[in-house]
Order: sequence, then structure tokens, then C-alpha cells
Amino acid sequence: MKKVVVFEKGIESVAFFSLRIADYLKELGYEIFVYELERVKDYTQVEQLKTFCKDGDCFVITFNFNGIRGEEEFEEDGQLIWKKYQVPMINIMVDHPFYYPKLLDYVLEELGTELYYQIAIDKDHLKFMERFYPKLKGHVEFLPLAGTETVIPVSKKEYGVTFVGNYTPPERFREYIERIDDEYTAFYEGIIKDLIEHPGTTMEEAFEKHLKREMGEISDTDLRTCMGNMIFIDLYVRYHFRGDVVKTLAEAGIPVHIWGSGFDLMDCKCPENIIMEGATDSAGCLLALAKSKVALNVMPWFKDGAHDRIYSAMLNHAVCFTDDSNFLREDLKEGEEVLFFSLEDYSDLPERIQAILLNSIRREEIAEAAYVHAKEKHTWKQRTDMLLTYIDKWFH
Repeated sequence: MKKVVVFEKGIESVAFFSLRIADYLKELGYEIFVYELERVKDYTQVEQLKTFCKDGDCFVITFNFNGIRGEEEFEEDGQLIWKKYQVPMINIMVDHPFYYPKLLDYVLEELGTELYYQIAIDKDHLKFMERFYPKLKGHVEFLPLAGTETVIPVSKKEYGVTFVGNYTPPERFREYIERIDDEYTAFYEGIIKDLIEHPGTTMEEAFEKHLKREMGEISDTDLRTCMGNMIFIDLYVRYHFRGDVVKTLAEAGIPVHIWGSGFDLMDCKCPENIIMEGATDSAGCLLALAKSKVALNVMPWFKDGAHDRIYSAMLNHAVCFTDDSNFLREDLKEGEEVLFFSLEDYSDLPERIQAILLNSIRREEIAEAAYVHAKEKHTWKQRTDMLLTYIDKWFH
């Protein structure tokens, strides 16, 4: 198959990833159709897409169910055009699968296993799919996110510590925690407390443990449904640590330059050290990393995967401080290519970061080793090559 559909617009970050994959596929000789999401009342684009698909020998690479969310524009004669024209869908899911029980049920009903394939960015997500969606056995593979090097030359490291990403005060999720009654509130708070005290636990392990303690034996079908109703816990815990790590640095006197939003809403004794540089797009984040000596990262709750922020920091010669995962520990050399910290205790993080900021020789050694490693293994070119090996296995 030498024709590929990708999507742009919608969520900017995944559109950015899609276009990086498309750029490389073009180099390999693939014909690319870039479909612009959220274009208002433009039926010409839809007709052009159908013509592209009708000719056959075509597949779609999408992220987070774009094109298979039930959008009317992708339906014809009561069915999805992908089904009508037999176009396989490869869906790269950048969130945990428990976010999408309804969409997974929808695609299995509308496309069936013959046309739906899925990429998990964390090995635990892959295990989740194998357990809770056995019909998709053989149709799910692991592929971590990749990094990108900025195309704009940067001659000077202007910033000490940079964080790229948004923040929401965890208190904003209280309405979901308290939405039913006191018993449910206590149940949800118990899970949150458990995860904060034991941050090495996967989200699904914590959910299952507490649900079975509360309800006794529960079928995988019911367990999957319950997990889908508790994604606010994932967000609560994610933002708890994201905010607290940044606050720990700020209150220790280390300025942190933030490209994103929401951190000005955080309760901090030294708000002058949280420097809001404003929201930006993916290209802007890469430029910020390239201008930074240290890139701070706090992972989403990925315990056996990676995040693009880590590899983008490495590809832009910033020393990355990040919490770890099984995958990252196996992939990266601690102290040589990356500097890990633990969510169980990061009280020494300010001292460690300050030492790197003051030691330009060690900082540059780590940054260079990180760049070489990421350039060899963790760009979208390497990810696309791996994706093509999966496609070759799936479609032949």
C-alpha cells in the first residue's frame, strides 16, 4: 500500500506528529492526502478524500480516533467511508485506552477487526488491550512517542530551567470526586491517596484493586466500564505531581520558565520564580527547549513508556530531568543521557538541578550524549520505519 491519509488541525500536538510521519512517508514515495479537520461546510475536501480512497491501495494513520469518532463527514450510505472503501485504520492512541471504552466499542462495531489496528505508546497500555479487548489480538502493537529537533538554529541557551506543558489545579476535579455521595467521595479519595503514596503503581492496577475491594469479584467488562468513568483520577494525580514538582523548584529559589498555561493558578510561596512565557504550539515548544539548559519533565502516568517531551529535549541539547518508567530505565543511561528523579521523593531535585546549571562541562557532555542517542533511536523517522514493519505484517 502506497497511499496514506493523515489528519491535520484538531489537537495541535497530534496533528504535528501526523505531519512528521507524513513528511517521511513522502520521502519514501508514498502519496499523502492531508485531511484538514474542523473545516466548516467544505464538501469538496470530503469528495477529494473519497476519490483518493476509492482508487484502493490506501490506509489511514490517525491519532486518538480522529476520523472514527462518529463524524458525519466520514459517513456515506449509512456506513463509514473507511468501511465502504475497505480502508484500514491505524490509530495511535496517546492516552491510556481506559479513556476510550465507547470509541473502542464503536470502531469494533463499525469497522470490525479486519480494518482497525492500534498503536499503544506504553507497554502497560498494550497489556490492557490484550486483556480487555481480546478481539483485537494481533492488531495492537507498541510504539513509544518520538522527539523532534527544531529547524531554527539556536546559538545561545537563554534559559536555565524550562517546562513545556499546561497545568490545571487538581481542585478543579473535585466536582467529579464529590458528584455522587460521601461514600463514593471516600472511595475516589482512597484511590488518589494510594496513587500519590505509591506512584510506581499503574492507574489500572490501583483502579482494579480498589474496585474489587469495594465490589468483590467484578467481570472484565464491568471493570473496563468503571475505569472509563474514573479518568478524572488520572488527571487529578497527573496535575498534582506536575504542579508540585514545579513548585518545589520555585520555592527553592530556582526560576522555571513555563511555556503553557495554568501554572499562575498554582498556590506557591515564590510565584516570582514561576515565569509564564505564554502558550505556544509544538514548534514553539521545540524552540524553547533549544534555548534551555535544563528541560524539566513530569510524565503522564506512563509506567512502561515514554513521552515526546523527553526525546525532544534530548534532540535540542537540553539536559532532561524526568521521572522514570520501566521503558526509560531500559533505554536511557542515567547520569549520562538523562537525569531521573522519583515521584516518591524529589526533595533533592533543586540541589541536583542547581549543580547541573553550575557545571557547564558536565551539562554539555550529557546534552551531547543525549542528542546522539535520540538522533539514532527516537525521531519520527525511526518510529515511522517501525510502524511500516507493523503495517507490512498486518497487511500481507
